[in-house]
Amino acid sequence: MLIEKAGEVVFPEKIWHDKSTMRPKISRKSIGIIGKIIVFAVLSLAAILKPGDSLLPFSLQTVDGVIITVAIEEGRLTIKRSDKQGNLLSVNHPQALLLDFWATWCIPCRAAMPHLDRLYRQFRSGETAKTSKVEFFGIALDRQGEAIVRPFLQKIKLSYPQLCTPTAASAAGLIRSPQEMASAYKVQEIPVVYVFDREGCIVHAHVGFKEDHVTELEKILSSLVEGEK
Repeated sequence: MLIEKAGEVVFPEKIWHDKSTMRPKISRKSIGIIGKIIVFAVLSLAAILKPGDSLLPFSLQTVDGVIITVAIEEGRLTIKRSDKQGNLLSVNHPQALLLDFWATWCIPCRAAMPHLDRLYRQFRSGETAKTSKVEFFGIALDRQGEAIVRPFLQKIKLSYPQLCTPTAASAAGLIRSPQEMASAYKVQEIPVVYVFDREGCIVHAHVGFKEDHVTELEKILSSLVEGEK
């Protein structure tokens, strides 16, 4: 039996002991069962947002210095790009948005990136920031921010924009840092991927990486682009 306490998994105090050693005595079978329970409990604690939840508006800066503001305006998913001086560069209302929460030290994140990059290039082929039906953004959670994220990205050269720098957004109600994003979007384990429809509702969410996720994402994005629910 496990107890959840303050976001942690702990064992109860009463465990059968071997009196000669006063140490817990647990059979191999019990250890296996306990191990499975711990894994299940840890995964359960990684409580991400669920399909049907709405996008939480945010404003972050890419490693290239472009400020990305994502919100729901007049019932539509709205993505605005601005420069550091606040000049509006473009406005887009995509059919789908994918958010990828990751960090440079995360091995599963690195494994997923080439697959996500392929999907991004597939759906963005021949389109611009103003006309794209699908938008991807990576949310880099390294606390060192751009200082560590930029050198990492120079090596792997991803096509989709990476957000890692806080902004001084003036509008109220906007999330303005990657760490605030992780908290608001309930990211406890990474990678975490969310897909939103044109109204800003989550239609897909997963934690971790396996190749089946790529096939599923491709089907979902194709369906959203074609206007299906």
